[in-house]
Amino acid sequence: MTERPRLISALIVWGCLWLAAYDVLSAAPPGPPTEVELQRDLVGYWKLQGDCRDSSGKNHHGTNHGVDLKTGRFDGRSAYVEVPTSESLRLGQGDFTISAWVHTDPIVDDTLGDVFSWYDPRARRGVTLNLKASSGGYQSSGDDRHVYFGIDNAKLGSWQDCGRPSPTSNYVSNSLTVFNGHLYAGIIDAQNEADWCHVFRYAGGKKWIDCGRVGPHKTTGVMGLIVHQGNLYAGTSTYDWTRVFSGEYQPARVYRYEGGTTWTDCGQPSEMLRINCMATYGGKLYVGGDRGLPPPGEKQWTGRPYRVHVWEGGTKWSVAGSLPAEPPKNCYPHAMAVHDGKLYVGYPNVYAFDGRTWEFAGTPIGNTPLDQKPFLQVHSLEVFRGKLLAGMWPEARVVEHQGGEQWTDRGRLGDGTEINALTVYNGKLFAGAIPRGEVSRYDDERGWTSLHKFFSPPGWEPGPPTDPVREEINNWTRVTSLTVYQGLLFASIGSCTSAVQDAPAGVRGSVYSLKAGECISFDEDLGAGWKHLVAQRRGGELRLYVAGRMVSKSAPFWSEDYDLSTSQPLRIGFGEQDFFTGKIREVRLYRRALTEPQIQTLSRTSP
Repeated sequence: MTERPRLISALIVWGCLWLAAYDVLSAAPPGPPTEVELQRDLVGYWKLQGDCRDSSGKNHHGTNHGVDLKTGRFDGRSAYVEVPTSESLRLGQGDFTISAWVHTDPIVDDTLGDVFSWYDPRARRGVTLNLKASSGGYQSSGDDRHVYFGIDNAKLGSWQDCGRPSPTSNYVSNSLTVFNGHLYAGIIDAQNEADWCHVFRYAGGKKWIDCGRVGPHKTTGVMGLIVHQGNLYAGTSTYDWTRVFSGEYQPARVYRYEGGTTWTDCGQPSEMLRINCMATYGGKLYVGGDRGLPPPGEKQWTGRPYRVHVWEGGTKWSVAGSLPAEPPKNCYPHAMAVHDGKLYVGYPNVYAFDGRTWEFAGTPIGNTPLDQKPFLQVHSLEVFRGKLLAGMWPEARVVEHQGGEQWTDRGRLGDGTEINALTVYNGKLFAGAIPRGEVSRYDDERGWTSLHKFFSPPGWEPGPPTDPVREEINNWTRVTSLTVYQGLLFASIGSCTSAVQDAPAGVRGSVYSLKAGECISFDEDLGAGWKHLVAQRRGGELRLYVAGRMVSKSAPFWSEDYDLSTSQPLRIGFGEQDFFTGKIREVRLYRRALTEPQIQTLSRTSP
């Protein structure tokens, strides 16, 4: 009788163990996805290795516009692949997945550009996937690589107050820059001298973290920030253009951020008091600004050129170019941009540098009356649809470079007088203008649509920009930077002069954000070489994957709000930002959301 209970107990234990093992085995993850699974709902597959035919079996063959299909290289100038739209391709309100391998070189002297674009700018509807460096200063270009993925169906959110980096500064400078997954901002002037020249890191909501004072010298602020060769650099300045030459300020310098509140001195480029612009070009860091104080015994500069300087390492700088100071081809380096293999510098005329020589690139006057030409200034440079744009003063016009010395007007922002910021966000071009602190969106033949005026009291009319009085200057409010971070458009606000004695802080000295459509971003540096990207819509959520790992996802949204159907062609290697510079291969489009194991399998299939 004693053996039977033991046997029954053993059978019970064995049975429990078998059931537990069954549960474990049944819950085990499936094996690697099969080729059949990777073909399901595949509606477009362009290998871009020898041809641009569709290998999905759906016959959505592309037309090649100059791509080197032997290597998959896109030249960043005019090359792209175009696929006609069709009912079987249309995304509608459903899930989809875009998969692509992209390659960028270690040094890229161009805006990186669009990987995938299926977008109707007039309807504000479609999909965009692109790479771009962050920017600070007067639209200066860094060499980091961020990924942006967005959809839109003419949706626009409301502006959100993101707080004030410095409690007493009324000027967040032209400096909003993304570095290592964080947004940074520099400020100019403050109530106490100890608070001058600080940089801050955004911590969400309305919170900012002080990253310390940049240098001990008598300069009131940080004008620009830029990412160069994996580091964040700051250019100090005394911006107040009404007092800069009379306040016994010290020359501007460049510093490298070491984390925390530590900044390393990288030297003084020249006697300039303002570093207005910074750019990384050809693997080197360039800066431009004013000429500083006149030599002793002279009341003003007489014919001495403006100069662009290049960093040689340590604290050493050399002259990279001398630009004429006298009309008709004068140029004060006030704005910089890198485009199509050249470094562009502007104000009032524009010059282009190819690494060896400087070439006159014309006067972006647009439709500004000729009697205003002596006052003409370039305050921002940006690339849009493969063209270089200039933001102007004394009328807030955007003017497009057509090559050589030719420029074409692209309209004025209301009664604005100066454009300090330009950027492309989720398929559209945005601009920020003085005197009303106004942000506008470019809507092609409809012109510029005003989205918000941060300072425009009822009945207030700004005075003439070329003959202002101090009272008017004190009212003028700038949008100093426009930058994309965490899938949002961020705008920084400043007074006209940056001096705290001229204007109250109020809205000035604050940062705001806006969401247009649904957009997410990878805010770390993607790095050079081959990278696998997946952009996905899964129900009411966007997801972005890099090398098989999810790096960003959106907040939930109503999927029914985003019917993405468009009659526009699908483009690989070109879109609203720029022609792609680098290589693209293995582009797949699914009308479903791939699973993570399926995404990881594609990420291991290197081109």
